[in-house]
Amino acid sequence: MAEKVVVFGGGPVGLMALKNLREDGFDAILLERRPYVGGLWKQSSDSTISVTEHTMFNTSRFRAGISDFPLPPDTPDYPSAKDLHQYFDRYCDHFELWPHIKLEAEVVGLYRERGRWAVEVQYTEEKKVEYFDKVLCATGSMVIPKQPKLEGVEKFEGSVIHAVDFPQPAELESRYGGQNVLLIGLSATAQDVITDLSGYAKKIYVTHRAGVLLTPRYLDNGSTSDQTQSLSFLFVQIFLSTYFPTIFNMIANSVLLKMHKKNFPDIPDSWNFLPAPSIASSPPLIADAFYRHVQSGFAEAVPEHIRVTGPKSIELKGGRVLNDIDSIVFCTGYDFAVPCMPAEYNPYSKVGETPYLYRNMFPLHEDPAVRNSLAFLGQAATAVPGFAQFELGGMAVSQVWKGNFTLPPFEEMKDWHRRQQAWRQDIISKQAIRSRFHVAFMPPVHLQWLDKAAGTGVFERFGWFKWRAWQLWWKDRELYKLCLSGVLTPAIWRLFDTGKRKAWSGARAQVVDDNLLAKKRREEKVKADNLLRAKPKAD
Repeated sequence: MAEKVVVFGGGPVGLMALKNLREDGFDAILLERRPYVGGLWKQSSDSTISVTEHTMFNTSRFRAGISDFPLPPDTPDYPSAKDLHQYFDRYCDHFELWPHIKLEAEVVGLYRERGRWAVEVQYTEEKKVEYFDKVLCATGSMVIPKQPKLEGVEKFEGSVIHAVDFPQPAELESRYGGQNVLLIGLSATAQDVITDLSGYAKKIYVTHRAGVLLTPRYLDNGSTSDQTQSLSFLFVQIFLSTYFPTIFNMIANSVLLKMHKKNFPDIPDSWNFLPAPSIASSPPLIADAFYRHVQSGFAEAVPEHIRVTGPKSIELKGGRVLNDIDSIVFCTGYDFAVPCMPAEYNPYSKVGETPYLYRNMFPLHEDPAVRNSLAFLGQAATAVPGFAQFELGGMAVSQVWKGNFTLPPFEEMKDWHRRQQAWRQDIISKQAIRSRFHVAFMPPVHLQWLDKAAGTGVFERFGWFKWRAWQLWWKDRELYKLCLSGVLTPAIWRLFDTGKRKAWSGARAQVVDDNLLAKKRREEKVKADNLLRAKPKAD
């Protein structure tokens, strides 16, 4: 009889895990407390992290999709939140996941009973206890809104909210029409809020404290910026960041700084964007939308805030005072947490600490029965765009539970956690300024471990010193070249049958199609840009 598995959370990570678990023979179901799947990719009003009306994915459609379920060819280069939410619904349709998904089902209790997991589930009209052999928690990571203390906030007469409570589009005119709004924190969320408020608010001020590197969505050759990370580049990135991390970070920071200065000129030094934290701890901001609003004068970056000094006044570092602020929105991010998990099994003993997990996935619990039947997804992320890395995490858990991949002894797992903490502390100690180094961030070499655990076989089939790579080169040179130097499409992770998990029969064709589409889109973008530059400017 197949083992019963429950997945907590119906966001992209949970859906991909459900599909792969069922594909591997587990009797898996998924519990989602909301009345829909897709997680944060549908705007909500329930004080949980979600997109705003104009959110665009910062990963291009060439990197964003799921390995065996490509985005439709007509998807824009950068999908909108609505595009992605519809995509996840279609994913459930295509792989017939709906019968195994229970919506409006909130996990309110979890404990061990007679060697199994007892899960207390609150449904719309009743509470039930259901039993499972294994539990996979994919409830998301950015859960607790960070809202730093704002000195003197009791003096302020306007609205003060965290972006998690940012209103629906229909409320923007009544809430922010004609206002001067201060955003605290310069992030992707801040950029979305600025875009949503354009046409409603009078002026936006953005205060920040750590500096930021700005990058464009497109390069000069018309390609999306994430296409620079080919498989060859990824291999070099893993090698350098593992053995020569300081050199790699210096090179990466230098390249990004040049992009920043070239694509976003005329940014005043007073805005304190530079120096910015290292790429080792803080990703750059893809800032095309933000920069457009800066150029128009609608948005302005200002120094770090110090205190509220009156009903509408905010004092900034350096002495400037903003005297006519009507509302404040904190865009300061989130702390990681797993609220549905009881303390004994919760990987976060304290907010802000690194999760007590092996590979940020498997609990370091004294009881081997717990270690072998409980896992977490979404608590580990590498600098690889798209959903594929999280899909690989679900595949890896499934392969471990099937017995196709063995985790190391308990002491080695704990030693990995100690080394991971030391790696993080080393990066933090080298930062001259404050940075946003979230606890889920993993070194690039983690992707190599995921590839091995998931059984995708990618790393052993490319490179000059591997026999399987020579075999692939000899048999299919076109595919070999496209994979190494072309678009790092998610379909690459479904090319090879290693005997552990299913390859996808359409993977090779998808690799070719994605590269052809990327070339076509590049040419169209260059042509459109040239026409725009040639167009006479109005007097």
